[in-house]
Amino acid sequence: MIDVKGKIVTVVGLGRSGRAAAKLVHKLGARVKATDANTMDSLDKEINDLRLLGIEIETGRNTPQFFKGSHLIVLSPGIPGSIPTLNESIAGSIPIISELELGWQCLQGQKVIGITGTNGKTTTTTLIGEMLNSAGLNPFIGGNIGIPLCEKVLELEKEMPVVLEISSFQLEEIDEFRADISVFLNLTPDHLDRYNDMDEYVRAKARIFDNQKSTDFSVLNADYDAVLSLAKESEAGQIYFSRHKRLNHDGVYVENGKIIANIYGEKMNICKAEAVRIPGPYNLENALAATAVASLMRIPPEIIAKTLQGFKGVEHRMELTEVINSIKFINDSKATNVDSVLCALNSFSSPIVLIAGGKDKGCDYRRLIPLLNEKVRAMVLLGEAAERIEKESGFKPCYQTSSLEEAVSTAYKIASAWDTVLFSPACSSFDMFKNFEERGRIFKEIVQRMKREIATIHV
Repeated sequence: MIDVKGKIVTVVGLGRSGRAAAKLVHKLGARVKATDANTMDSLDKEINDLRLLGIEIETGRNTPQFFKGSHLIVLSPGIPGSIPTLNESIAGSIPIISELELGWQCLQGQKVIGITGTNGKTTTTTLIGEMLNSAGLNPFIGGNIGIPLCEKVLELEKEMPVVLEISSFQLEEIDEFRADISVFLNLTPDHLDRYNDMDEYVRAKARIFDNQKSTDFSVLNADYDAVLSLAKESEAGQIYFSRHKRLNHDGVYVENGKIIANIYGEKMNICKAEAVRIPGPYNLENALAATAVASLMRIPPEIIAKTLQGFKGVEHRMELTEVINSIKFINDSKATNVDSVLCALNSFSSPIVLIAGGKDKGCDYRRLIPLLNEKVRAMVLLGEAAERIEKESGFKPCYQTSSLEEAVSTAYKIASAWDTVLFSPACSSFDMFKNFEERGRIFKEIVQRMKREIATIHV
């Protein structure tokens, strides 16, 4: 357990993770300060709860003076350690850790399963949690998905597995954090609005292997050479999964249309690959990774199979919202990079009207061109990245809109019966929305309202 009693701890960032970290160190006896460059009006009203605890708060700026006297700095995931104020104020003299590190240091020996990768983290984390729940293990599921570890860590029972979705942002400032089972799903360009280049992003992701021991495991996608290369220095035992090839060593793969798990020297037939309920080839990869983790946790194959066959997926990821006049509307707001959109496009055989755009993350939109030409009837764009997407893709017909409501209306007018209107942004949400969850909820509300209005007209 981290010892902060009587020490001054400054938390940077007052989103949900930052607020959870501030409350945690307050419970541990620290004198807590918290700062956020956003104005009070734009922050969640819950920061008033921090003031009631006696926590000193600075908003609208991060001043060097506010950090003076601190014994420890805790960074929220959205705050890079390279912000000028930190460099000016501490010059390396004050230790900095992430909210993930703080939460991990408060665990009491619980087994940690950490899932990272560019895409599929939320689906895989949730699926692993479902498998563990079905086996009666009552896991905590959180991290970058839903509940920050710091929010619940003091309430967790010692035998409770901890399943964490982990982003590159959370890994940047770890120190002792160690996953008993790490999962690395894939690796493609992302977050290049935060990192100087792809190498810097890769180095942050690779920290998932830091501190692992020979008694730990790393679950790795054998279809990504870059992932395998990163894991070479890890001391952990390596378990592989692949949807393209049969594995001759411990791992999970598809053989003759069936998911096979070969773990601990025992070959198990899990179920047919086509029985996995969540659609698309990349969701099959997520299913294989989850199967590998569940097998390492010695969950019976029949429980794994039943979970794979019943798991509907996660909200905002390839989520069927409505069908209006034989046109499907799919909410894929979780698709915040190009590769996520490519996965989504590959999941449909019907013509697609694609709604995309948002806050530009520096992705290469030219990579969309082949599938746009193959599968997309028209593209509807919104947000600050709209012009760049249109220019780089060169795709026609392309329509730029000023709001999500206009984008949905435009897409419906373009689509024909049996088409799919796919909302898969390829961008983050922060230019127009609080987060991708809010963006997805608003998309669904717009579509559902439009369906009601159309039904009224036809009465």
